[in-house]
Amino acid sequence: MEKRERSVISGDIKSILKNVSRTLYLSLNILPEPARSLMGLGYLLCRAADTVTDTPGMSLSDKTTILSLMRGLDTPGNAARLEERVKKYAMLASDGERELLLKFGKILSLYEKISPEEKELFSELLAGVITGMELDLKSFTSGATQAFATAADLERYCSLVGGAPGVFWARLYRQVIRRSSPAAANFPSVEDAEMIGAALQMTNILQDLAGDLRIGRCYLPQSDLDEKNLKPADLLDPANMSRLRDIVSKWSGWALDRLDLCESFLLAVPKTELALRAAVIWPVYWAMDTLEEVAHSNLLDPETRPRIKRSRVYTTIAATPPLLLSNTAFARGYRFRRETLIGSLTGGDYEGRAL
Repeated sequence: MEKRERSVISGDIKSILKNVSRTLYLSLNILPEPARSLMGLGYLLCRAADTVTDTPGMSLSDKTTILSLMRGLDTPGNAARLEERVKKYAMLASDGERELLLKFGKILSLYEKISPEEKELFSELLAGVITGMELDLKSFTSGATQAFATAADLERYCSLVGGAPGVFWARLYRQVIRRSSPAAANFPSVEDAEMIGAALQMTNILQDLAGDLRIGRCYLPQSDLDEKNLKPADLLDPANMSRLRDIVSKWSGWALDRLDLCESFLLAVPKTELALRAAVIWPVYWAMDTLEEVAHSNLLDPETRPRIKRSRVYTTIAATPPLLLSNTAFARGYRFRRETLIGSLTGGDYEGRAL
């Protein structure tokens, strides 16, 4: 993709990113090219697929067809058929996502300009994410609120919808790092990135629990709910949050175990690659801050969705410079958040000040 063509991400497409994900927009905007354009494009394609699966008023058959077309994006004629179908349903989506769907043709035209090697990365990304979305459509079919059956189902879902983007992320980082450090060809670890991506997806699931329940989806497994004598429909009542708290703590801990890999991941990013390092630090710190909000929120109340304050986001950005050149400084900030979160999950009390 030529520099002039990549400017589309920095121009019109950038506004779409800003509307659909504030924190991701900030993280991507600092990356060097070509990572910024490719990660932005990958996110927009995945977000469009996610919007399709969540859009009310669209038949299961049409959703399945759109996901199938997206999986075969390089098949001749599929892009045109996909654009036509997506635009047809754009007006059913929410405001920010409506813009994404209306401009989907522009996103596809940008995809057409990337190299065959880059398209291979996108093929793997879309295969993983779309398999997860198809699992969504197969698991939540009746109109009544349903849950995944087992913990293994939830873990697999996170490894697909969050883990595949994590692998994509690590491979793009590797391309950037190879330019100045050829010996680092096998770093950062795609395995670590997959686990971190799965943890970020779990954070999203816990954060969006109330909203997902109201479209019939309970990602928390029925095997866990059974231990508390709960049914998915019971979670529509915010008064049942106290009965759910142990389950939320369990899956917050699951995410935390995987976020712990961030220290080794960051160590693999050379200190000369300041933007790459910042784009690791910010999502990890913000995920930890979000999990802390989750620990203190009624996740069953749609009016109290846990969300970190804008001031917190910009405080993290302002405190970033010393973290870029010091793995120790990053680890100190991460471990502070870790101890604080463990204290919240277990009822303990930790004091201190995070970076």
